Amino acid sequence: GPDAGVAGGGGTAGGPGGGGGAGSLGGDASAPGDGPAAPVREPVPPWNGCADLTPPAGTVVVRAHQKADQFFTGWDPGQNLRKVDAVADFPTAGSFGRVFLQVELECPADGQCDFWDRAASVSLVEGAGGTEAPIELARYMTPYRLGLCFLTDVTDLVSRLRGRQTVRSFIDTWVGPGHAQGHGWRVSTTFVFYPGPPDARFASTIIPLWNNEAEDRLTNVGDPMEALATALPPRTVTLPADGRAFALRYLVTGHGQGNLDNCAEFCHLWHHTRYAGGDVSMDPWRDDCAQNPVSTQAGTWRYPRAGWCPGAYVGPRVVELTGVTPGSAITLSYSLTDAMGSDFVNSCRPGAGGTTNQCTGCVRATAGNCDYDSGPHTPPFLRVSVQLLVLR
Repeated sequence: GPDAGVAGGGGTAGGPGGGGGAGSLGGDASAPGDGPAAPVREPVPPWNGCADLTPPAGTVVVRAHQKADQFFTGWDPGQNLRKVDAVADFPTAGSFGRVFLQVELECPADGQCDFWDRAASVSLVEGAGGTEAPIELARYMTPYRLGLCFLTDVTDLVSRLRGRQTVRSFIDTWVGPGHAQGHGWRVSTTFVFYPGPPDARFASTIIPLWNNEAEDRLTNVGDPMEALATALPPRTVTLPADGRAFALRYLVTGHGQGNLDNCAEFCHLWHHTRYAGGDVSMDPWRDDCAQNPVSTQAGTWRYPRAGWCPGAYVGPRVVELTGVTPGSAITLSYSLTDAMGSDFVNSCRPGAGGTTNQCTGCVRATAGNCDYDSGPHTPPFLRVSVQLLVLR
């Protein structure tokens, strides 16, 4: 059965993790000086591999994807399996204190994993057709040429995990059967509902704010002609009157390289959610990549990155929303700053040098050529998913 695990909302292979300390959300959201607020729950990378899902009495295990192949060989039906949906029959009744999601990523049947580290996610898909509204449950990055397995806490989203639902696995792969750089991936997703009274440290309701974790809307960072507010527009929400506390749950990763400060994969940017009377600042930088025990993979897996590591789960950052009144309407906006507190402007983007095309401060692009090359100089962009958590 479940036993105590790491603090702060993560989990060990044996079961749910422990909680935080004092405070309305189980931790201290303040930070010294003018730096970003400390997350209420620090992300805990579950380097633990697959868990033993043998449940105690009353536990409900729900399997969604079962060894689903994911690959890309073209745009026609059956060739583009970057997104694969599965039906999950979640409980319709009962009380569950903790809910976990296990994701197992394997190589295809022939053993030829994709050579590259790809962004991947598991989402709950509400609505259909043009009204689809994915809610990201978990994000990870595939290893170079290897599989992985992790168990992550999704208790904050338990209010949405009821009845028959569509669960989507997305992998940003561009290879498939017969490709020289691997044949894709094989994915299994399993949910584990542990019985018990609701845990007061976790949300009873979530309100989705922004979600562009897949390929649908990618935010080009540092280009004044592509306003961040276009891809991540301000959101106005009414806070439930019976809310005891409120928090923001972030899944944020940066991608693209060769730009000013080697953004957005290898640069350190601060993410802000601003509202009347407050500014939640969050720093997703990940400097523990070299500790990943998936250490037989190829590539640059040891290098620190903006919110992720190759072959690792992306831990959500949960930060308390302070200075707000239950029952009131608030408008939240998203912005970025660099280490100096200034808006980031990429001086290595195409057109940045005007008629002379003289890029400045570039890591890869050379003066006189600001063009992206689909190799060492690619557009800097973000994958951003933010949800408002309501605790009662």
